[in-house]
Amino acid sequence: MSTIQRVTRNTGVVIVGDVIFKIISLVIMIYLARYLGTVGFGKYSFVFAYLAFFGIITDLGLQSILVREMARDSAIAPKLIGNAYIIKLILAVFAVALSMIVITLMSYPADTTTYIYIGAFTILFGSFSDLYATIFQANLRMAYNIIAKLVFKVLSAALILWIIFSHGRLMEVFIVLVFSEMVKTLISYSFSRKFVRPQFSIDFELWKYLFKAALPLALSSVIWIIYYQIDMLMLSPMQGDTAVGIYSAAHKLFEPFIVIPYAFMISLFPIMSEAFKTSEERLIKSYKLGLKYLLIIALPITIGIAILSDKIILLIYGAEFAESATVLQILICAIVFTFINFLLLNLLISINKQKLHALSMGICAIVNVILNLILIPILSYNGAAIATLVTNAVLFIASFYFVSKHLFVLPVHEIIIKPVIAGLMMGTFVYYFINVNIFLLVPLAVVIYLVALLALKTFTVEDWEMAKKVLKR
Repeated sequence: MSTIQRVTRNTGVVIVGDVIFKIISLVIMIYLARYLGTVGFGKYSFVFAYLAFFGIITDLGLQSILVREMARDSAIAPKLIGNAYIIKLILAVFAVALSMIVITLMSYPADTTTYIYIGAFTILFGSFSDLYATIFQANLRMAYNIIAKLVFKVLSAALILWIIFSHGRLMEVFIVLVFSEMVKTLISYSFSRKFVRPQFSIDFELWKYLFKAALPLALSSVIWIIYYQIDMLMLSPMQGDTAVGIYSAAHKLFEPFIVIPYAFMISLFPIMSEAFKTSEERLIKSYKLGLKYLLIIALPITIGIAILSDKIILLIYGAEFAESATVLQILICAIVFTFINFLLLNLLISINKQKLHALSMGICAIVNVILNLILIPILSYNGAAIATLVTNAVLFIASFYFVSKHLFVLPVHEIIIKPVIAGLMMGTFVYYFINVNIFLLVPLAVVIYLVALLALKTFTVEDWEMAKKVLKR
């Protein structure tokens, strides 16, 4: 099998596996939310938002560096993995202990503290699962990682459903997640032995090299966690578990849509990177194509969910989470910015402007913290949602400015007008027929949107040709 075929198969496996993983995760989250209620679901969401900050310590950017070094020279893989084992063990034990110490010193309820004591062991096992994933990634065999992830998700889902239907406790859910994470780690370990047997010979010069190379990535990870998780971590002490539960319920419905630009960029990023070296004209065309199609996908999602948010929350979570509807309306407006930001940030990397990528993310992390500090005391969970929306808008402004400065000023108004008109036509239909059964209304709205796009001659011959190239890749 050629390298291109291996890369293509590896990419396809990752996308399909992640989609299945996210679907199962979403279904279980819905069941858990309905079973636990706003307070219990708030505690559950807070625990993992809290632990995410300590999870950074277990990696510190080492994963990407390990993949790079093993891909460059497979002969040093045993020594690399052997030293990484020791480093990971030290970091993971430190992260687990620190997470327990910090929560003990804070004035959280006894049950929340206990949940974190138990959940912290997911950090330990997850650290080694990530280490094995580097082996699979370096060998372009991510199917093994996906198998381990799906076994973990199916096992944990089955056990969580059993807990729910047998009227179990939240503590049992955390125990199940730790157990399932341990099983995933053991499966990954078993698969990893097909590729490398660790050589446990400590080399402090190697440690120094790895940490130095990984430092920028570690800083990026810290920025990303602040950008993505700080809202729930700040919401909990300021407004309590109920507010976290209401916010998290809406946020869990927002998260799955991120897989769309992620999958899109897996195909478009290599094309843009190649075009940067060969043809600026082709790079700009790829940029236009990406922006156009991401907008075409994002706009109906935003408009449709914003109008139907009450019905969606009631259908999925029940009346107890009714206040999540407003949160969902605010968060879903960030989808357009989120989709375009994926394109712009990847474009900065493709034109060798990684520092501007990091700068954009850093600015937004600071903005997010400040906005949450200001808005949460005033507007509670709605304030956290507004902070997320504004932060995504700021990221768009920063990254669009840098791309415009170093590549091309794209006339966004020319690209966006037809999708917006089609989206408003669809939105008008949904608004006036909102009382129609949602399972009939949504497909009809999609048809109206597509017909409107075609009637407005949104798609050009050049669009179709570029789209075929992306899909082929």
